Amino acid sequence: MTIMAITWAMMGPFSAATRVYSSLYFLELGAGAAEVGIISMAGLVTLGFSRLIGGYLADAVGRKRIIVPMTMIYGVASVLYAVARDWTWILAASVLSSLALLYQPAIQAILADTLPPEVRGRGLSLANMVSQLASLAGPPLATLLVARMPLARAMRILYAANAAAIFGAGIVRMAFVETLKERVRPNFRDALRGYVSAIRELRGDLGKLILVSSLAPAFYQMAFPFVQIYAVRELGVSEEFWGLISTVVSVESVASMLASGYLTDRIGRNLTLALGYGSGSLGLAILALSPPGEPYLVLLSQVVVAAFASWPASFALMADLTPIRLRGKIMAIRGMIQGNLSGLGSGLGGALYEVNPALPIAAAAAGLLPLVVISAKWLPAGAIENGKVRNVNH
Repeated sequence: MTIMAITWAMMGPFSAATRVYSSLYFLELGAGAAEVGIISMAGLVTLGFSRLIGGYLADAVGRKRIIVPMTMIYGVASVLYAVARDWTWILAASVLSSLALLYQPAIQAILADTLPPEVRGRGLSLANMVSQLASLAGPPLATLLVARMPLARAMRILYAANAAAIFGAGIVRMAFVETLKERVRPNFRDALRGYVSAIRELRGDLGKLILVSSLAPAFYQMAFPFVQIYAVRELGVSEEFWGLISTVVSVESVASMLASGYLTDRIGRNLTLALGYGSGSLGLAILALSPPGEPYLVLLSQVVVAAFASWPASFALMADLTPIRLRGKIMAIRGMIQGNLSGLGSGLGGALYEVNPALPIAAAAAGLLPLVVISAKWLPAGAIENGKVRNVNH
């Protein structure tokens, strides 16, 4: 887990920096809101299917053998972002990035393999803390560059730096210790049988979790690719103030991740998920209702969105409910479902933005609201019930 944290910290600052103005950069390269939605949709749908391959390979040939080479290919995709001549290059880079990220189920499997059930929420939060702290440098760096030079030039520099950081992380990840003890030769028929076996596990609480945790990202992706465009182009927030907002939110996210990890292990996975979706819904509603010329309302909306992190609870409950022999495949199946639903959400968000810029943000806020109740009432608390550890692993 230490090596994982180190590599996340290496990539964190530049990854965070590129996210601050990424959608605005795409506009600089000739994209419109619809094209931004298409870029996001293509990447997410590709990612959904690539995770299926990655999940099988993680459980067949090992976690490390997937993570290291695919990290390097991920770096190549960042180079494409840096040298893009128009938005179609960004589309190609998005697809390549998603293909490379087939290593994500292997990353999740290593974490689930090494973290005991009773500390999964806190363990994940601590593993992310180093990355989150390092990422705090990203938004100010992006803001400083954009204040000093044209946005497109600044973004090219940031994507190039991000590529270098990813290549460095790939080298460090060679030091990973393999956690899969039994390997098999990859075989298509075996892969199909393995996924059929994994699908049979998607009943009861695990199936409910996958449904809820796939719908939530779909609603978020309906809004998130367009939030910075909406704030800057429609509400009149300056690029520099948007950078300040991103900096404030990145600082808040460190505390939010730690607090949510603690709550995940104390009050339960389901209630922490509900808090995360509730803050997301409220924050997006505030943004959709903000009038032009009120930048501090935009700041408030983003602070509320980030108030509670749902990822520690989602990850911990997923690890609680999945058998170790199928962990990579089940996480890949969830990733495929999430990717396709999120891609659909992004495409729909782009179309809605063309009708009314506030519409995708309002629709996302409305969609998240019922998930608050569903998470709290429908999902289990996980390994923590009545203040005691209950190991629900197979």
